[in-house]
Amino acid sequence: GRFATIGIDLVAMSVNDLLCCGAEPLFFLDYVALHKLAPAKVAEIISGIVVGCEQAGCALLGGETAEMPDLYRKKHFDLAGFAVGVVERRRMMTAANVQPGDCLIGLSSSGLHSNGYALARKLLLEDAGHPLMEPVRALGEPLIDALLRPTRIYVAAVLDVLHCYRQRLMVTGMAHITGSGLPGNVPRMLPDNCDAVIRR
Repeated sequence: GRFATIGIDLVAMSVNDLLCCGAEPLFFLDYVALHKLAPAKVAEIISGIVVGCEQAGCALLGGETAEMPDLYRKKHFDLAGFAVGVVERRRMMTAANVQPGDCLIGLSSSGLHSNGYALARKLLLEDAGHPLMEPVRALGEPLIDALLRPTRIYVAAVLDVLHCYRQRLMVTGMAHITGSGLPGNVPRMLPDNCDAVIRR
């Protein structure tokens, strides 16, 4: 029943991907499809998209809402969106920029980042039996708060660094760590002659 943060996640997953090629997000569009239009619920979802766009410094140009009772079950909905950004061709992040000896820096996440919820539900709810609403000692908060913490939007932090070093290409590559984790995402930014050594 919490719908205010899912829109932040939607924007985050799109704009964080854009950052990885060095692009600055310009605008975002959304699509909400549901069983039956519930104005308060849709407004709550859109409020999160607005917050996400504000954090990313991009405009919310528009979107579409579709009511499809023959396709979606009651209380179910689908949320989709995309972002468009811009980068000068000579400043694009590609694997060709990365050289042996470059330093790999990880930015901390705010949580699951919209990834792996099927596995999290299985491990935490089914296998471990943690109740969603009660505090978990190891987390210091209810599990639902930890799981629904919005995805961190890295736009401001990353663009600040990119703009500081405009004269020289100091940031040579980036990876957005999503569903397949470090092993599945880091290699995308590396040329064939490089491997990543990660110190935890």
